[in-house]
Amino acid sequence: MGLFTTLITLPLAPVRGVAWIAEEIAEEADRQLNDGSRIRRELLQLELDRDTGAIGEVEYLRLSDSLARRLAQGPGPGDAPDVSPPSLEVSDG
Repeated sequence: MGLFTTLITLPLAPVRGVAWIAEEIAEEADRQLNDGSRIRRELLQLELDRDTGAIGEVEYLRLSDSLARRLAQGPGPGDAPDVSPPSLEVSDG
């Protein structure tokens, strides 16, 4: 990037910074929302709340169904690590 381009785009730096922060917050929120261990903890807490009478059966069923669907979905396609098997190349030599 040249000096002229840097000077011209300098006023946009705060906007780019805010956009970057918003993207980081959204990614972290998505990670926490789809974290399997966190969802299982929420399911356990939900069962405890039902057993102690803190919530009713209808609310328990509604919330547990929502959590179970989130757990079954797992991470999105962009979040899953690449676990494809390595390609095998056969040499003639």
